[in-house]
Amino acid sequence: MENQRFDIVIVGAGVIGHSIAFRLLRTEPGLKVAVVGDPVNSLMASRAAAGMLAPFCECDQADQFFDFCRASLEKYPSFIQELQKVSEVKVPLSMAGSIMPYKAVEDQWDNRLAFFKDQDIPHEVWTADAVKSRLPYLAEDCGPVLWVEEGQINNRRLHDALTAASKNLGAELIEGNVSGFMHDDTRIECAVTDVGDIESERFVLASGSWSQQLASVLGVSLPMKPIKGQMCRLRVEDNKLPYTVHGFLTYIAPWREGSGFVIGSTMEDDGFNPVVDEQVIRTLINEAAEILPCLKNADLIESWSGMRPAAEDQMPIMGKSARYANLFYSTGHFRNGILQTPNQADYMADSILGNLKDTIQEFSPIRYGL
Repeated sequence: MENQRFDIVIVGAGVIGHSIAFRLLRTEPGLKVAVVGDPVNSLMASRAAAGMLAPFCECDQADQFFDFCRASLEKYPSFIQELQKVSEVKVPLSMAGSIMPYKAVEDQWDNRLAFFKDQDIPHEVWTADAVKSRLPYLAEDCGPVLWVEEGQINNRRLHDALTAASKNLGAELIEGNVSGFMHDDTRIECAVTDVGDIESERFVLASGSWSQQLASVLGVSLPMKPIKGQMCRLRVEDNKLPYTVHGFLTYIAPWREGSGFVIGSTMEDDGFNPVVDEQVIRTLINEAAEILPCLKNADLIESWSGMRPAAEDQMPIMGKSARYANLFYSTGHFRNGILQTPNQADYMADSILGNLKDTIQEFSPIRYGL
């Protein structure tokens, strides 16, 4: 590939990188944008996730992170409608909600209820008798269930749609491994890849767990590491459960349209080791079957692992670099990258284009001197 020059180069071909390209090109169609990424490393979080859109079950305090995630959930329906129109790829999205069975969250039940009430989060408590009629496939001893208005998406289809949308809008998609950058003390000139050098006016580092390695090439220390998650997908009929289940060591996420149920996930500080342990997968299934017994003997479709990019403070790293005038970060989304995608895309596009009115200091690269 001959050297090319772009207005914006996004390093990272996952959901985060492509969503930024999508929003940039929807905002300013004339931009020359490239999305560069190793098709293996870039997807170790995007396609490995379960697609849960769960700010209420995941968060326990009303801070900036919670507000950002909640706003992103609210944007999802219109975001998917817009994305499907541009990409011509159907993306299954359910806003049916999540459930937390009392059996699984007994020690958190009162706190969850108090938090939902305090934050005016739409929720309901279904009695044990109501559960038996509404959710007949749940274990008989689940007890009452706490329902909360959340969502769930097939994240692989989301990634397919974003990739197609980026291409349809004119982004250059470059499959290559970025190994370094040519730069001086204050500015990056080009990305060095195994398919050639790529010059740009601005760069966005959105490579998930691999962002740390690329940051080190730039002489900055990004305090982030991969947190491995193992999970699996089982062949289960759609009618067995219309909701995502939260609140214990594993989760159950229906992918709908005959795609089965995703069961996960572990939280392992194990570097970049991608090995899947069959015993760990069996343990996940057994624990999930305590809530949904039909999972016990369901056929295993696949099992896999993924790498969540976790910053030291477990907050995302988004915005303009404190060191390089033409560098931006969007990484460290940890457990909530899929959930944050629509709001993240808006936030980053505004930041890159100079339209951002309110910087979220808790997310800023400046906090790490990046």
